[in-house]
Amino acid sequence: MKKIILIIALLLIIKHENFCQTIIDSLRIKAENNQNHEKWNQGLFLKDLERLKYDNAKPLKSIAFPVEKYDTYVFTQFFNFKVDNFNFSGVSIGENIGAKEDKMKFRHDFCLVFFTKDTIKTIDNVDVNSRNSPYLTFQGTFKLKQQFDFVGVKSPDEKGFAMISMKAFDLQFGQTIIIFPNDNGSFYYVQVKEKPILNEDFSNFVERLKTNDKINTMLVYATKK
Repeated sequence: MKKIILIIALLLIIKHENFCQTIIDSLRIKAENNQNHEKWNQGLFLKDLERLKYDNAKPLKSIAFPVEKYDTYVFTQFFNFKVDNFNFSGVSIGENIGAKEDKMKFRHDFCLVFFTKDTIKTIDNVDVNSRNSPYLTFQGTFKLKQQFDFVGVKSPDEKGFAMISMKAFDLQFGQTIIIFPNDNGSFYYVQVKEKPILNEDFSNFVERLKTNDKINTMLVYATKK
């Protein structure tokens, strides 16, 4: 029995390594193609040139660049919720992987939530971009007593980073980040593995956030007198 278990474990490890190598190989090929002018999609490039004349994304200025053809459809979902009498404002971003079949099938890749205390606000200055496909890039700003700037990138192998006001977060350790601003200009934070499940009712995800132990523990600490 032990030998069978070991054999199965070894096969699973080999399968996982092969899968990871396949992703790495596809990313390498994509990177090489994006540097080959013969593979650039001129239609997409011309559209970006026109569209970005009026772009006001922050904190990073978006400038057009050519890439190989891609089919990636991004989305943004804003939400608010309360824990006790305290307000939270969030945004979840990702890819509509059902768009090619005219379906709404959202895969959430990153979620950012701010503790806004007694204020109800919306994180409305968010730019989610597919031009680095298959990487998903995002950025934005959120103004409370101080302004928070954030940028990030998510890769198809479930890796990525987010930088929030110069605090780096490795998304391998959780795709949802909650920021707790302080009156003295600093902030606390927690990073959790909770994320919306594909095609689930989004309110179920919000309920899991509201009852998450790490979030509630930090809420008590951040609001203590």
